[in-house]
Amino acid sequence: MNYHVGQHVGFVDLIDRSQEIQFPQSSTAKWFCAVTNPNCQARAALGLYEMGYRSFYPKTRRWVSHARTKTAKEKPLLGRYLFVEVDQPRQSFGAVRAVNGIEGFVSNPDPVRIPSGLVESFRLRQMAGEWDEVANGPLVVGCRIRVMEGQFANMLATVTKSKGRRIDFKIQGENRYGREQASAVRAA
Repeated sequence: MNYHVGQHVGFVDLIDRSQEIQFPQSSTAKWFCAVTNPNCQARAALGLYEMGYRSFYPKTRRWVSHARTKTAKEKPLLGRYLFVEVDQPRQSFGAVRAVNGIEGFVSNPDPVRIPSGLVESFRLRQMAGEWDEVANGPLVVGCRIRVMEGQFANMLATVTKSKGRRIDFKIQGENRYGREQASAVRAA
């Protein structure tokens, strides 16, 4: 899919899904929980995908404050844990341990199997936006937004005042101010 400058994209999937056919789901594959190095979940997930493993780690979006500006950032929900699907006859645990960013498995002494219903539940809850504090909560003063409608459509701005359903904002990099309904702006 091609994107153009200024287009609002809610979610960008960096993995080319046209090649997913080469990794068919197997009825013998089981989910396991891997421990990653600190802040390496995305790196490990990409490395696992490149080797033909399915993986998943639930994420939450939160407001992060830096230099008096609040931005929406994705953070792992479960700290240093990542779910990995391993098809034991065809795939090995050793190959997973060799992936950049993986420390090992949660084990006792063998890797502990995670019920597939639990992983599917996490996936459904993430897709439903249950842990999305940015979308579910109010736009706070200082957060970055993208104006979706009106005179300032497709422009980045910073919230200066939030009262009820009305948002006052300052356009990023300019000395212009505006006001829109909360439904006309999105967290950036």
